[in-house]
Amino acid sequence: MFNIFKKIESQNTKLNEFSAEEKNFLIASILVECAKEDGQISSEEIVQIKKILSTKCNLTQENIKLVFDQAIDESKNRIELYSIIKKIREVFTNDEIIDLFTNMWEIILVDGIIDDYESGLMRKLVGLFHISDRESAEAKKIAAEKIENQ
Repeated sequence: MFNIFKKIESQNTKLNEFSAEEKNFLIASILVECAKEDGQISSEEIVQIKKILSTKCNLTQENIKLVFDQAIDESKNRIELYSIIKKIREVFTNDEIIDLFTNMWEIILVDGIIDDYESGLMRKLVGLFHISDRESAEAKKIAAEKIENQ
């Protein structure tokens, strides 16, 4: 269904060939990776991921379930995170990455606990996504405000 990873590996792939569905899958995939970093995906994290997919990606409940389930399935087989980050960097603009970083912070913050693994992941992602610590801090602040106002 989502052959995005095969499509990206194809040498003839151009950025404008990515469908909204494929971008939505990348968003869901990185959010799932953030959610599972502490060893389990909480119900709060699942609800927040689905809320982000609904508001950010304008997906129906049926499509949210489809994209989320596919992201979970792919996550079970993923042994490293770099390949998905590389794909996001190839497809998304810098502004989209900053916005996505806010969404990742929402997932980390939604359960009210930032454990060492989640903190380490976000520090690592700053470098892998080529954003600054300041941009990450601003994204975290925005995410915290969103969580607080829900």
